[in-house]
Amino acid sequence: MQKLSKEKNIQRKLKLTQKIALEKGIDEVLIKKFNYICYIGEKKEKYLYTGLTRKAIITLGVTFTSILLFSLAVDYLLSARCLLPINHLVWEATRPLSDCGYCANVTKPIILMNITRQKFRKYAYSSKPIIVKNAIVHWRAIKEFNFYMFKKLYEQTAGSYESLEEGCQFLNFKTDLFTLKEVFSMPAARVRNEPGQEPWYVGWGNCHPDILTKVRKYYTVPEFLPEDAEFPVTENVFFGYEMGAVMHLDYIPRLMWQGQVKGNKTWSVAPVPECEHVCNKFKYYVEPGDVVLLDTRVWYHATSIPKGQFSLTVQSEYG
Repeated sequence: MQKLSKEKNIQRKLKLTQKIALEKGIDEVLIKKFNYICYIGEKKEKYLYTGLTRKAIITLGVTFTSILLFSLAVDYLLSARCLLPINHLVWEATRPLSDCGYCANVTKPIILMNITRQKFRKYAYSSKPIIVKNAIVHWRAIKEFNFYMFKKLYEQTAGSYESLEEGCQFLNFKTDLFTLKEVFSMPAARVRNEPGQEPWYVGWGNCHPDILTKVRKYYTVPEFLPEDAEFPVTENVFFGYEMGAVMHLDYIPRLMWQGQVKGNKTWSVAPVPECEHVCNKFKYYVEPGDVVLLDTRVWYHATSIPKGQFSLTVQSEYG
């Protein structure tokens, strides 16, 4: 049953790829040749007749997606970076080389407290890791955000799950959950990460307009960020236990800020490969109420959560 569900998830993603390709003007003949991949598995007889396994489907999907990635506009790539895992390989191969000045002699984050907007100006665009301590302790989210609050919002809001299929990201990291609906359908024991249960950690773009309006009553953009900075129209939510995010770069247009609402989190950062000879890898941790600022476009980063703790963060960009 689980295997079938994963195959349907692959089919859904490939169909979305096909739709986007047609909208962007990719050769329609090529699309038609690819079309049959999206429907393999819908009928067992057809699946057996073609002799294609799930591995073959993924291989064909990856090949086609590679073609698309070089054909679509860069701005589209930035907004849909998690369509299929091959994207990260392509971006890494095609990203511009970094000036290593951003990480030279950096061995730990800059720690700031009670920072004003005026004093923060000199740090705002430095690309150096920063922690602003106790910056969001006044957020209502610190006390009121939890798993069941978001579950209720998404279950009671029309079109909430569909918004994640229409351009909003869902990131499952190393978790065996492939949609937000699956996350909110977990048994209570797993939600609480009880002994014997698989840990879980996910994130998603919170861009349904009704839900976004409601959750923004619980937090605000950190006041110390530049007044003239540009901000995206949505924020991301990350929550779960133990696992965190694997080492990666973000392919986003701006700098990143992340508010640690609940739990502690350890960040591991590393420079891009061309800067390893002059820069260092290191780790640091944040606590509830802290804000992390990091240029995740040039710092490889991974996160982990202490065993048994529940972590919840709100993340967005500025630039």
